[in-house]
Amino acid sequence: MTPSRRVPFLATVFALAGWLPGQSHAEIAERILAEGTENSRVMQFQDELCHDIGSRLTGSLAFDRAADWALQHFRAMGLDARLVPWGEWKTGWDREQWMGRMLEPTPLELQVACPAWTGSTRGIARGTLVPMPEDADDLAALRERLAGEGAFWLYGALPGGELRNEVEALLDRDDVHGIVQSATSTHWNDRRYPNQIRVFGKRNGGLMPYEQRQRWAQAVVRDDQCEQIEAALAGERPVVVEFELRNRYRKGPIVLNNVVADLVGTEFPDEYVVVCAHLDSWHQATGATDNGTGTCSTLEVARILTSIGLEPKRTIRFILWGGEEQGLLGSRQYVVQNRTRMHKVSAVFNHDSGTNWAYALTVAASHQADFEAIIAPLTAGLEPPRAEHDGPVFSLKVTDVMKPAGGGSDHASFAAVGVPAFSWLLKGHVPYGRGWHSQWDTWSIVVPEFQRHNATVFAVIAAGVANLDHMLSRKGVERATPGGRRSRVDARLIVETWLGVELDGTTITSVSKGSIGERARLLAQDRVLEVVGEAVADTKELLAALRKAAADAREVTFIVLRNGQRTEIHVRP
Repeated sequence: MTPSRRVPFLATVFALAGWLPGQSHAEIAERILAEGTENSRVMQFQDELCHDIGSRLTGSLAFDRAADWALQHFRAMGLDARLVPWGEWKTGWDREQWMGRMLEPTPLELQVACPAWTGSTRGIARGTLVPMPEDADDLAALRERLAGEGAFWLYGALPGGELRNEVEALLDRDDVHGIVQSATSTHWNDRRYPNQIRVFGKRNGGLMPYEQRQRWAQAVVRDDQCEQIEAALAGERPVVVEFELRNRYRKGPIVLNNVVADLVGTEFPDEYVVVCAHLDSWHQATGATDNGTGTCSTLEVARILTSIGLEPKRTIRFILWGGEEQGLLGSRQYVVQNRTRMHKVSAVFNHDSGTNWAYALTVAASHQADFEAIIAPLTAGLEPPRAEHDGPVFSLKVTDVMKPAGGGSDHASFAAVGVPAFSWLLKGHVPYGRGWHSQWDTWSIVVPEFQRHNATVFAVIAAGVANLDHMLSRKGVERATPGGRRSRVDARLIVETWLGVELDGTTITSVSKGSIGERARLLAQDRVLEVVGEAVADTKELLAALRKAAADAREVTFIVLRNGQRTEIHVRP
């Protein structure tokens, strides 16, 4: 996490022009408000991302193009920007053109989508549509029919159990092109929005060896059109369909990256305020609000702050994550890679909640005074993006304890290990679920005035936290419970990030500078034997004892084995 010390060019320009470090937060916020509202480029970013690049499935060439696009923008702002690998997959997958139609008994053009990591047709694949087998008798009848007729498409969702294996074996035949199913039968679409099509894919699709890739094609068709197909199947005439589904696999290794860019701090360059969003999307439509809006607000925050020549006390790190849609993979691995330095992260601000406008933030009581001072210029100088809004343009929701966020987005990776991590509270007229992962997640549902508002608000708050004389308090910020339904972390990771150490079992292998472990004078090769008189045999027991002891006392006594001797250590967690 060590930043470059290269000072952005624009900062030097503003300094020469007479705008020097030491301005108050109110003066900095005034510049941010002017730049964010009068010179916004957030919708230009949105246009380029949605229309020049489009959907950005993790591991796809489109994601790589988007990462390079963001990288070039960050560098043009004068930031120290780079791609940071977080993993490799065995197989890449890219979508191209999808087309389908019913030819007989009635011509009908179809709206089609394909799940990720599914196969393609060999050009236009025409065949008779037959119902999916529901039992062994259906399967036997279908096999007999296949022996005497031409090519087929199967209609309906794949069955379960052993029958599924038998059907998938049929799908490997050249005369069975694949399956066709309604959006409803996938169980992915939201029934509140008629004719919505959502497609996802096997979350481990990229981990499958290239040689084991799914070769057969899979088409998901809009519900109202499937009603017409089903009516035709109930008739006496054959139903003939054709599809051209162009999906491309690439043999790995596929390197997976996050995009990281630093506005380097002047006083505490190794302490961080993270402004982030996930760059990846699922592969239908253009990923405009999931998460193009977050990607573009992050870029715009960077542009605003560099344009005004901000020289923050702490480094503001902008991160665009990969692999969020497959399980917060990029952010979770970032935490793992930097686990002994999480104590250097003051705050994480994540935008992954769509196109509506940010009106509030939930903070711990220990943060209240800091945030009240930081948002004061917003409540005094920023107009709400909708005139009908009644009340402050931005406010705080204060809680004694911030529970670890669930697995919904990338801030959860940090919240799980006790970092103050925030997701913006948004309000507005755009229903998030309508566009979410569907064919409607396009530029047309993004609200420009909301995006301008959001980037401006985020910039003021990020600058304010970066310029505090202290890092945000950890008081009232809970860590996850290992093994919890949505924790996505284990005991070792929580202990390592809490103490700022690396562990092999209960033996410390390294201690990070400035960490709790260093302040307690823990040393590499210390093996933790007891916590407050309670013996610990593994990291799970170590974490449980540490959590219990930390809740009861300000200072926790460890017994470690050091050079063969039992040694008492006092830790203030």
